This record gives sequence, structure tokens and C-alpha cells, in this order.
Amino acid sequence: MKKILIASLLLCSSVGLSGCWDRTEINDVAFVIGSCVDKEKNLYRSTLQIALPGNLGGSGSEGGGGGTAGNKSYYLESKTGVTLRNSNMEVQAGNSRNLSFAHRRTLLLGEEFARENVAPMLDQFARIPQNRLSSLVAVTEGPAYKIMDASAPMEQFPSEMIRELMNQFTKRPVNLKLFANDLLSEGIDVSLPYISLQEAVPEGLKDEKKNIQITGLALFKGDRMVGVLKGQEVRMINLAMNQATSPDMLVSGPDGKGYVTIKFTENVAALKPIIRGDQITMRISILAKGAVIENNTDYSLGAKKNMSLLEQNASKEMIQQIHSGLRLLQEKYHSDTLGFGRAIQQKNPRAWERFKGRWDEIYPTVKVVIDTNLHIENIGAVDKPFGRRDKEIKHD
Repeated sequence: MKKILIASLLLCSSVGLSGCWDRTEINDVAFVIGSCVDKEKNLYRSTLQIALPGNLGGSGSEGGGGGTAGNKSYYLESKTGVTLRNSNMEVQAGNSRNLSFAHRRTLLLGEEFARENVAPMLDQFARIPQNRLSSLVAVTEGPAYKIMDASAPMEQFPSEMIRELMNQFTKRPVNLKLFANDLLSEGIDVSLPYISLQEAVPEGLKDEKKNIQITGLALFKGDRMVGVLKGQEVRMINLAMNQATSPDMLVSGPDGKGYVTIKFTENVAALKPIIRGDQITMRISILAKGAVIENNTDYSLGAKKNMSLLEQNASKEMIQQIHSGLRLLQEKYHSDTLGFGRAIQQKNPRAWERFKGRWDEIYPTVKVVIDTNLHIENIGAVDKPFGRRDKEIKHD
């Protein structure tokens, strides 16, 4: 009897070990590695970048995506629908494999779509667990699907190149989770990398090429994009947001002639609100350490006086560029990208209770004071401008 009981228990336990009844074969799955959203009239256009495992090979090899020969390692499918989920279902209807979004790296928002309102698209990402909230988000110049199919010679997929560019651009790339969190938070407006196609070679060459490049910051007010910040100010505003990785900056020489290029390998920025009644002053403190990576002036950087002048010029240039960017943010776009309101909320909650109902009116009037503590600790392997005769070099 005992043997029969043991045998019955072993037989019953084996039933729980047969966990393959709901399996999905990998040959039945289409892996989405990147997607983008555009708006066409009243419809959402969803474009999916789907990996082709059979074409994945080494760079430059036959069948390799991202190399110089062979077929692409991905293909695009694009459909429209009344909602984002509906457009994805339309793509699924024409696909013989089940779409899987668990490996999506990036989500691109077309500029026209971003300028309307982006909040309605977020519901499906939180509602369906398969969607990765770690997917990085960016805005594109023009339709996003054109960027998704652009050349990415150094990577197998354009979405992978975009992800790497965003990791280089900022310390904390904005993913879906951070994007939704900032949209729902008080005292801060969203900013996203602004991506466009740029000429990779001079005009007139036989094979004209365009590369994917981050060319600015897309600025939001609420859930609508209101403008784009471009130029050198982007790097310094990114630094003031404490999000810059290793920005570089052109600084005039000690006598105002020529330029020295400085790369800030370490940088930290902090906000401190000073409130007196209804008057708000925001103090931005920046600590940065850098290295000289180019010197085309006539000055030797080995002289202590010249280094001191260079640090002073670097500080003035940094402050000027940050103020220039802030004027656009405060006066033109009214976008609190740096999070002045959040800084007040965190450090003086009582004051924020007084200001938050009028923050749209108050924000443009906030006075900004910038303190910098810059130190250039590395001038490279030579202190004199290389290739110049000693009589041409100014030592003081």
C-alpha cells in the first residue's frame, strides 16, 4: 500500500513539471527593437523596426546589418489607426509572427505629433506589462519614420545608434518611466533630445550620406512640445541641468584671438532658490574640471598667468551661454526645463504652495545668478602650441 501511495504522489507531481503547454516558439515571434509615432491628420502612424535574425552578422560581413554589404538586419512596418494601440494591431494583422515589444530600445516621436499632445499615447505602455518602460524617448525633426530607416553604419540597427547617442548626450537619458513621471510632476517641464539627419560628407561626392545626430533639445510645456533649443547653448543648458556627460566649449585666447577647446570631464550643477516675499532668485552653482584638447592661440599654457586668464574666460563664456539659453526658456518658450519649480517645492514647500497656482506667470520673472568654479587640470602632452616657433609664442 505504501509503495502504491508513493508511486501515486510521484505521478501527480510530474504533472506540474510539464510547463510547456503555453510555450511560444522563437520562430513565431517578431522582435520589435524600435518604434516611432507620427500623426497624420486624425490618425496615429505607428512604425515598427523589426529584427531579422537571419540577417544578423558581423559588421561588413555578408548578411550583416550595419556593415557595408549585405541586406539590412531589420525591416520596417508602418500602419495608421485611430489610437496608437489600434495602429499596432493593424501592423500585427499583416504580420505572420507575434509582435514582441520586450526588446524595444527606443521610442521616437515625430515633431508634428509632439506639438499636439503626447499624453494619450502613454496609457498602453503602462497597461501592457510587455512594453518596456526603459525604452529611451526622443523627438525627431520631421516624420519619425524617416529617422528610423536612416543609415547607421556603426551599428546593426538605427535604434541602437540612437540609444548610444542618447547615452553620450546626457547622464540620465529620458526613458518612458522618467518621461511620464516628469509629465505628471509639478514644477518641471519635459525636455527630450531632438534628433535630425545631417550631411555626413561634403556635397558633390558620388555617395551622399546622412547620419543620425542629436542637434538640440525639444522643449515641452505640459504634454505639448513648444520649441527647440539649438546651438552651443544646448550643451551648457544640459550642464546646468546636471545632465551633461563631458561637454566641450570653445574659449577665446587670453588676448581674445584664437580659440582654446576645453572638455569638461567632470561637472556637477545644483539649484538653490532664494525667496524674499514674491521675489525669487535661483542660484545655479557649477563645479567643473576640464582638460585642454586644442590650442590654436599664440599663447603657451604653461604660464600660470595664462592658465588663470583661460579659466576666467571659460567661466565668462559658460555663464553667458547659460544665460542666453535661459532667456529663451523663460521669455520665449516659458518652459521650466531646469526644474526651478521643483527646486522650490523640494527646498521650501510652503513657498511653493503660494507660487504653484501662478507659476506660469512667475517663472519668466525668476532672476538667475550663476556661480562657477572651473578648474583646468590638464593641458595635454605639450604646454606650447605645437608646430609654432618659439619666437612666435607668447609666454605671458
